[in-house]
Amino acid sequence: MAKTVTTPGSAPGMGAAVLISAGTMDASDVTTIAWIGTLCSEPPVIGIGVRPARWLHHFIVETGAFVVNVPDTKHVRELDLCGTVSGKAHDKWALARLTREEGTVTGTPMVAECPLNLECRVRETVHLGSHDLFLGEVVASYTDEGTRRGSGLHDPVCYIGGKYWKLGDLLGPMGLSRTE
Repeated sequence: MAKTVTTPGSAPGMGAAVLISAGTMDASDVTTIAWIGTLCSEPPVIGIGVRPARWLHHFIVETGAFVVNVPDTKHVRELDLCGTVSGKAHDKWALARLTREEGTVTGTPMVAECPLNLECRVRETVHLGSHDLFLGEVVASYTDEGTRRGSGLHDPVCYIGGKYWKLGDLLGPMGLSRTE
């Protein structure tokens, strides 16, 4: 099949949609992002891309920490709201009716409603252009009861092409190519 050359972009433009929180229990922001990735397993490092103009950026730089809060599909409206209003103009925690829970290592507020929270300390910041890449070492992980029982993360939200999606069918475990 022939392919057409197009203008360079940030394709594939898909990934987990998460809530990133930063700041203190008294002053903080929570924002939706889908530009996130696991970058290292030992030590565990997660990278997030944040525009310097975002209110969240200010809190990450100021405190040197952030939390990756992974919501489930039951909280897609809250997820969307936190990505469509400004934290400078609105208290998104109150507007989305989200509960702050203090992280035990950095004190960064976490979203209590999310089944998975990864508390991160910034190791490095890379200025890339329109976004800064924050490399955060995971210093504590928090999971809800269902996740701890081994049933995994329930219904994470994916962001593809400007839309939120629920994951579909299981295609197989890692290593499936070796079982045929």
